Amino acid sequence: MANVRAVDGTYISYPFLEDGDTSTKVYNMICTQRESDYNAAQIDLDDPMTNATTAGVIELPFTGDSSAYFVGDTAHSSVGGGMLQFTRTFANIPQTTTTASGSAFVTFPGIGYTFGGSLTFADMSSVSMTSGTPGVTITTSAVHGLSVDDFAIITMDYTEGSDPFIHSVNGTFRVLAVPSTTEIRIDLGHYWPAQVTLTLGSGRVYRDSLSQRKPISKNVSTLTRYDYILPSVTPGISDVLDIIVPPAFVATNQFTGEVTETVGGGASSAEFPKTLPSDEEYIDMILEGQNIIIESSLAEWAGNILVMTTKTCKAQ
Repeated sequence: MANVRAVDGTYISYPFLEDGDTSTKVYNMICTQRESDYNAAQIDLDDPMTNATTAGVIELPFTGDSSAYFVGDTAHSSVGGGMLQFTRTFANIPQTTTTASGSAFVTFPGIGYTFGGSLTFADMSSVSMTSGTPGVTITTSAVHGLSVDDFAIITMDYTEGSDPFIHSVNGTFRVLAVPSTTEIRIDLGHYWPAQVTLTLGSGRVYRDSLSQRKPISKNVSTLTRYDYILPSVTPGISDVLDIIVPPAFVATNQFTGEVTETVGGGASSAEFPKTLPSDEEYIDMILEGQNIIIESSLAEWAGNILVMTTKTCKAQ
């Protein structure tokens, strides 16, 4: 009774199955020991569960796992007769996972903005959707002058089938396809499980010049990446101070390093001084669908195992 014994109720959990990680295990040993003999320092955090000796138990209830590390004894309780019960836990370092994480309001930089100028536009004559094809097709009453990957400012309202609810759209959208000189296809963020009829109320399409805009805030979908680190075990990380938490995306003046709200200074831009990225480089980031960091953090996951959380969205 002086030694730690794993008893009934011991189990292995797989905490990240929903994220596609089928390898990470958490070993939960329900243990008993004479209360007067319990030693909280019997084994150290990060000790591997290689065998019964390294796990500090009389006998392991499952096969040893040298890549599972001690993360603590918890849930101590007296079970009578001078005995103590507790849960002894070992865990693998989880795999890196990336999951959808909802949406967030993000402020994106202005692009080579200069005051003045005007936007060309075309009135809409109809709007439609095709089941299985992303986005909606907008027909204009005149030549729209847009190409694939251009950005269009849309202002419109429409109804769906016999539903009287009026959908109102105002925003900037990327052109996915140009079926003709009077048609464009864009993704409004409205999705249907089957074919429906859309009825246009009114609308206009403005040709947006990405070379001229102020900073803009948008509600955008996000992805969050989780990286797990155990100092002294993860290669290159001796202690927590070796970990670099990635910074959020900002544009900076290339000469002073100061943060700027607007990118500019590309080869074909009148803006000066140049920023990093330049306006042309940032436009390329948008067109290539590159992800930028919104925020990041470092926290404890279990024992000394840390989790770095990095939330990203596509450049807009």
